[in-house]
Amino acid sequence: MTDPRILVIGDSYMSADVFLRAFEQRGLAADAVTMTIADPTWDTSKIHEFEGDPAEVALVAQGYDVIAFHAAPLTAQVLAALPELRLAGCARGGPVNVDLAAAKERGVRVTTTPGKNADAVADLTIGFLIALVRNVPASVRDVDERVADGRPLAESTFEGARWFGREVKGLRLGLIGYGNVARLVAERARALGATILAYDPFVDPASVTDATIVGDLDTLLAQSDVVSVHARATAENRHLIGAAQIALMPRGSFLINTARESLVDEQAMLEALRSGQLGGVALDVNEPDGPWRELVAEPNLLLTPHLAGATYETLARGADMLASEIQAFVAGDPLRWER
Repeated sequence: MTDPRILVIGDSYMSADVFLRAFEQRGLAADAVTMTIADPTWDTSKIHEFEGDPAEVALVAQGYDVIAFHAAPLTAQVLAALPELRLAGCARGGPVNVDLAAAKERGVRVTTTPGKNADAVADLTIGFLIALVRNVPASVRDVDERVADGRPLAESTFEGARWFGREVKGLRLGLIGYGNVARLVAERARALGATILAYDPFVDPASVTDATIVGDLDTLLAQSDVVSVHARATAENRHLIGAAQIALMPRGSFLINTARESLVDEQAMLEALRSGQLGGVALDVNEPDGPWRELVAEPNLLLTPHLAGATYETLARGADMLASEIQAFVAGDPLRWER
């Protein structure tokens, strides 16, 4: 294809400017628009986690051969309204805002950006790990309470006796899933002296030389001081970590979830925190219908608002990955991350 018409659709998370800078560096000319949060007027039952109205996408993308976006809704109706569209580039690892079946039916190719946020998520996971084993959540909360009550802060080394923790060196870190993020977590944790265990039924143990791959989840849980969840969420693995699984973990161990909220039964997790079975929990995601009000009251819980992948580097990397895919598409070369 020669000189395709390319449209960039920005949103509140990934601006059009991020795309345009990456495209310009690769010599790609593109037009740009921005989607905003709006109540959809067209059916969105086959997609989720989107921003904008499908009807608006269908309007602004008329006549374009290629569209590049992060959160714009690409439904069957949108695809039907864009007969000239040939390639949709979604700057996400999982294009949940794209009706893939409808795209395939209409011959529209879809490519994505898997692993674009892997370094960012791995960094936060290690931050969570250190914070948990050193009692940072509870100690920071104690400082806040002292300030609120007008009490003096700690002035003596002996105050630290309240907050004895663990060093990362010598810890057994169990990783559930051993894909892009987990391997980077393992690399960072190993540099700090941790021993790495991993469970992933889709990974050939013979192909892994930097971690001990265990044969079943129960073994991983029983042998880990800290368990970090990195599996891809499916309908089949909802609440992969529940009461029975937490009971297998050593008493006082730690749980981290920077993957998807559905992977952990948060009610069971809350009960384990209260009983001391879990010594601490760090979550970057939480179930919207879970006991989050009770969870945030727990002193040994660290909760962030799904910011694991929110770095400037992640955005730039995702835009460049799509730009490289569009270059390949124009040249007639295979797409590296086509769905």
